[in-house]
Amino acid sequence: MKDIIIIYDDSQKPNQDIRCITGEKTFGDTIFKRVTLKERMGKELTQLPGVRKFVTVRGTDEIEAALSGLDASFGRCVIVHLFSNFGICDRDALRILFEKAGYINENYIVECGSRPAMVMLQNISEYQELLDRIPDTETNESMRVALEASGYTKMTTEAFVDLSDIHYFRQFITGGFEARFFNMLAGDAYTVTKQSVNQEKLKKEYDYYQFLPDDMKMWYVKPFHYEENETSASYMMERYHMTDIAIRYVHGAIGTEEFRDIMDKLFYYLKHRAEKEVSRTAYEENAEQLYVKKVEERVADLKQCPAFERLDRLVQIGTEFDGIDAVITWYMQIYRKITEKKTFRDVLVVGHGDLCFSNILYNQDASLLKLIDPRGASCEEDLYMNPFYDLAKLSHSVCGCYDYFNSDLFEISLEDDMHFKLSVMGDAYKEQYCKIFREYLQQNQIDYALIRLYEASLFLSMLPLHIDREKKVFGFILNAIQILKEIEN
Repeated sequence: MKDIIIIYDDSQKPNQDIRCITGEKTFGDTIFKRVTLKERMGKELTQLPGVRKFVTVRGTDEIEAALSGLDASFGRCVIVHLFSNFGICDRDALRILFEKAGYINENYIVECGSRPAMVMLQNISEYQELLDRIPDTETNESMRVALEASGYTKMTTEAFVDLSDIHYFRQFITGGFEARFFNMLAGDAYTVTKQSVNQEKLKKEYDYYQFLPDDMKMWYVKPFHYEENETSASYMMERYHMTDIAIRYVHGAIGTEEFRDIMDKLFYYLKHRAEKEVSRTAYEENAEQLYVKKVEERVADLKQCPAFERLDRLVQIGTEFDGIDAVITWYMQIYRKITEKKTFRDVLVVGHGDLCFSNILYNQDASLLKLIDPRGASCEEDLYMNPFYDLAKLSHSVCGCYDYFNSDLFEISLEDDMHFKLSVMGDAYKEQYCKIFREYLQQNQIDYALIRLYEASLFLSMLPLHIDREKKVFGFILNAIQILKEIEN
């Protein structure tokens, strides 16, 4: 079996429908679940037998540079030229395809649905001859033209799916291929099935919709066909062929005009939620539970984690605070200082409970917005919560860059003063959206500092929930510190 070199051709520009989701990013740079498509492909393909090298290129110049960097031992390797608009959808078919690649004695065009997904060439010399027939530096379309005239043997495969088809791209970016590709969602072109071993939680999510006031159901994706078995529970929903806002936000694909349309709808929803009057004591207890006790309880949970001492030490040596407890004490001081000066209406409202961008589906052409994954309810009483909580959740996506953290688009560096600096890749992009968000708060007479205070509590209370990624947890701490400094100043 010959060794295989994979040239991952990321030169094709996505069409306009896909750019509405990903902005100006290439297929390979598209981010899903913290990882770019090219990183996913590289990880998958380099695990296959015989694959020695995976190289990403965006033109013939980069291919030439990659080939010139190979030593003599690569001379007899098979070259696989793979177009980046194709993603893996069947691992078994993929393995069989690459097992064949290791033994080829002629050149092949591998088609997926009548379009070339990749080319397999016997050796570097054959690949170089193909490249010599390409007249310009951008390989993708020129390569396809050259392939039509090549006379190479054609074969078909079901290993890939063409992501340049907007239908398949939406399925990929929203997790539709997870059942086979990355083991998460199940469903088809018309429905999504959500399944969990946490039966109680899933039942509450399902029941939430049933308890909603009728005039609020229009905002939510309706669940149906709830089932339980000995090990898990599931329910189904209609598949809406649109992406959540988080995906597009982190790709820089939402313009300010569209963002205002999203805010129009969200603030209309927030303003017209059902509410009920409660006693002053009940209001204060609800707020205290959400913004004080939950923080204290979650920090106590964090202290039980093996990583706590490392994180605490990082706070001590890289910030002006003497550990995580000092940050929490500072938060509590600011919380009391702000809330004790304010007068609140003694009402609770029907709350989504997790109104971040990843739980908001939106289609600009249809001007359609739908909410998914509410916190759940066992009775109508469970629907009601503090009226500012959903706003804080929205703020931690708009202003707090929560979705950038989820996509691993942040860095922590050490400054000259030996303090850590948090840099979020969306910082420059978010400023104009933060400004618009503040305008909507002001129009609705809502205190920006109060919302950001509650937002800081969210980042602090999420610490133990993300402990599997310690860098992310430390980023949350630094982010909460930044928010509190902004409030103080």
